[in-house]
Amino acid sequence: MAGRGWERRVLPVCVGAALVGALALEVVTVLLLRQRGGGGERGSEAPRTEAFPFVSLASLLFLLGNVLENARRFVTASPSTRGVMLAGAGQGWDYCYSCQSHVPPRCSHCFSCNVCILRRDHHCTLLGQCLGYQNYRYFLCLLLHGSVALLYGCVINADVVLSLLPEGTSVQAMLLLLLPWLMLLMGQVNITIFIFAFVTDVCIVGFLFCTGFLLFHSLLALRGQTTNEWFEGDRQYHLGWKDNLREVLGDQGHLVWFMPFIASPLPGDGITFRTKCPRSEPLPKSRDL
Repeated sequence: MAGRGWERRVLPVCVGAALVGALALEVVTVLLLRQRGGGGERGSEAPRTEAFPFVSLASLLFLLGNVLENARRFVTASPSTRGVMLAGAGQGWDYCYSCQSHVPPRCSHCFSCNVCILRRDHHCTLLGQCLGYQNYRYFLCLLLHGSVALLYGCVINADVVLSLLPEGTSVQAMLLLLLPWLMLLMGQVNITIFIFAFVTDVCIVGFLFCTGFLLFHSLLALRGQTTNEWFEGDRQYHLGWKDNLREVLGDQGHLVWFMPFIASPLPGDGITFRTKCPRSEPLPKSRDL
C-alpha cells in the first residue's frame, strides 16, 4: 500500500522539486552576477560592483529550506485512516463502502489516494497528497514561505529586466512582462532579457497562486472549517479563532511559522472533535385554559 502511494507521488514531487531548484539556482545566479558587477543601473556608463549578498543569500536559503522541508513533511505526514484504531460507529459516524469501514466525522474517502482521510479538506495534485488532520500545518507554512520566496524572485528578476532595457521604454517593459514570447518573436528583445522576463512571469503567477491559497486556507483555519464545510455553511466546529488555530497548528502555533522542525502536538486525535455548545431553546410557555 505504501509503495503504491509513493509511486503515485513520485512524479509530482520530482517535478515540483526540479522547478523549485531551477528557480532558486536562477535567483542565486542573478545575485552573484550583480555582486560581480553585471547588474548595473540603467544608463550607467560602467557596471557597479556590489558587496557580497550575504543577507540576500541567507534569506533565500532560509526560505528554500522551509519550502522543501514543509513540502516533505506534508507528503510524509499522512492524514489517512491507515494504522488508526477506529473503535466503531458513534454519533456522527458514517460508513465508507470503498474502505468497508465506519469512519468518524469530518472524514471522507479520497479516490486519488484510495483511502479515507481524517478531517479531509482536498487532494493536492501538485504534491500527490491529501490535505487533512496531520499535515495542515505544513501546508500553510509551505504556502507562506513559498509566497515570500516567489515575491523575492519577482523583485530580483524584474530589477534585472528593467536594468537591461534602454531608458524611456516603460511601455516596452510592460509588454515584455505581459507577453515575453511575443516580444521575442517580434525581435524586440534578445534571448537574455526574454529569459529574465519569463522567470519573472513564472514567479508572479506562482506568487498569486500561493497567496490566494494561503489567504483562503488561513480563513478556513480561523473559522474552524474545511473547504467542504465552508461550501455547506457548516460552522459547528467553530471554537473561536484562537482554539481554531490551535486545532490545526498545535500548541506551539505561534512558532511553527519559523521552522518546520518545531514540535507542536495537536490537541486532538483526528477522530473526535469539539463542537460549540448548542444553544438551549426556551421551554414553551403553558397557556391557561
